[in-house]
Order: sequence, then C-alpha cells, then structure tokens
Amino acid sequence: MASDKLRAVNENQGEDAAMDMSPMIDMVFLLLLFFLVVSNPKTIKIDTRLEPPIADGARATKSIHGKIVMNIHNNGDFFAEDMKTQFLTREDMIDYISKEKDKVKAIGNTPVIHIRADKGVDFSYCRQVIRSAAAAGVDVVAYGAFNK
Repeated sequence: MASDKLRAVNENQGEDAAMDMSPMIDMVFLLLLFFLVVSNPKTIKIDTRLEPPIADGARATKSIHGKIVMNIHNNGDFFAEDMKTQFLTREDMIDYISKEKDKVKAIGNTPVIHIRADKGVDFSYCRQVIRSAAAAGVDVVAYGAFNK
C-alpha cells in the first residue's frame, strides 16, 4: 500500500523544469527599442559629380545635425543635398533654405549652410548661396573641403 502511494506521487510530479524565455525576449526587444530611440543617425549624401577643393586647415565638423547642404557645380548649377532638387532662381533657393531652416530649428538645432563646391568653382556662385541663406535667415556658413 505504501509503495502504491509512493509510485503515484513519483508518477505525477508535474512537468520537467524548463527555462521561460519570454522575459529574456522582452528584454532584448526593450534594448533594441532603446538603442533605436537613443541613436539618431543622419547620413549626408555626397554628390559624386563634385571634386571638392583641398585646404590645409580643413577639419571635420563636430556635428552633422542642422546642416543644410548646397552643392555647386563648375557651370553654376545649384543642387540640394538629394542631388535631384536643382535651383534655377534665387527665390527657389531662398524658399528651400527657409523651409529647411524651420525643420532644423523645430528639432532644436542651429541651422548651418554647408557649401560643397567643385574645386574650380568661381566664388561668385558661393556668394549667391551665402546671400540666399542670409535672406532666409541662416547666418552660419561652412565650406566642404578635403585636408591633405
């Protein structure tokens, strides 16, 4: 009789011990979400048709946030960072810079006009961009150049 009771208890011990993975999966998703929110990647597209100038004192920028990139080709063509938006008139350029400035200020950054020009471009084209930026309310200018 005692052996029957002992066998009954040993037969019905329940399930085998198993590790519950759901908390670990939850933690992995929380970490993934955390890193996606904390990291703020911004890539600046480079116009491969441009050959930037070389400057001895060129140094890397501290932050890419807030840049409004303007590409200037040797023939006087002005393009936005996406290399598709071309500016045919000064008013188009002012309008574009003004809209980009508002976007940059909305996220709490200082707008900076980043001029990327061919190494042989006439400065008068750069001056047009600077004056358009000033008309749009952006007064910080950076030039793109390579260091030796």
